This record gives sequence, structure tokens and C-alpha cells, in this order.
Amino acid sequence: MEFEISLDYAIEDLEAYWRAFVWKKPGTPPQKQASPRMHRNAGLVFLALGALLWILIAPLAALPELIVGGLLLYSGWYLGRPGAASRWAKKNWRKLQESGRLYQCCFTEEGVWIHDSRSDCRYDYESLESLWEDGDRFYLVLSRRGGSYILSKERFTAGAPEDLPGWWEERTGKPVERVL
Repeated sequence: MEFEISLDYAIEDLEAYWRAFVWKKPGTPPQKQASPRMHRNAGLVFLALGALLWILIAPLAALPELIVGGLLLYSGWYLGRPGAASRWAKKNWRKLQESGRLYQCCFTEEGVWIHDSRSDCRYDYESLESLWEDGDRFYLVLSRRGGSYILSKERFTAGAPEDLPGWWEERTGKPVERVL
């Protein structure tokens, strides 16, 4: 059995990678973060307090609350809009699009092959660091310094994504780790 995966990344793939591996350490739970809804609600509270101060005390005293309220309202909209991605994900996705490289990853009996329009790289299973999994993707870590690849479960062209963890454990003796 072989597995082939097209590595034609979408910006959502890079965003998921950023949230799982760049923004935090792999295997650790994500940091608590205020939701866009919380930003908007806090912004509305600050705006209401600013309006109240404007009416009761003085317009100048209300200015800081109105500014903070406006900024929180804007950040709630900005973070909650469809397609909101980190700057890191946007920058790297743009670089991938400009490079014009088409990648493909193949898991064979001998090892893992990464093909692109300019080169072919082969990795033995012993030399690979780990394979992580979340709901929609696998993340193949070549080595601590060697890089990694995002393997979207939607882009498998040969083999079934649900069979890859068993294949990986059989070849490497390492378990597939879950992304928290």
C-alpha cells in the first residue's frame, strides 16, 4: 500500500499549522485568548461608559474610554471576520504561491518521498521525527531543524487518510501524536 498526498496548501492549512506549532509548543494546550465576541462586548461596555462620562462629567474625561471601546469593537470585527488568518500564515502562503512549486508527498515501503517541480527528496522512516494529527490534517515533522509538511486529509490521491496512522506506527515504531 502507498499513500500519495498533494501538498497544494490552502491558507487555512498554514493557519492551522501556525496555531498548532508556531504560536505554541506542540502537544501543549493553546493559550487562552479572548474571542472576537468578547472583544466586541467589551468594546460596547467601554463605549457605553464613555458616553455616560461624556454626558455626566466632561467630554475630555470620556475620550480614553471611547478610544478603547472603538479599538475593542474594531478588533472584535477584525478577528471574527471570515478568512481571518495570522500575518505569518498570509506571508508564507503568498511565498508558496509566488514560488510556483507543486509538491507531492508519497509514503512508500522504503520511505517518504517529497517531490516538487525542482527536486525529489527521500527520507527513511528512521530519520523522521514525528507525525502529528488533528481533525483535518497530518503534520509530518522531518527533524527538529529539518522542517515539516502539512498533509491535508482532503488531498490524499492514493490511500485512505484513516490508514496512515497504522502505517506510520508499523514503519517507525512511533505513535501518531495528537495536536491539542
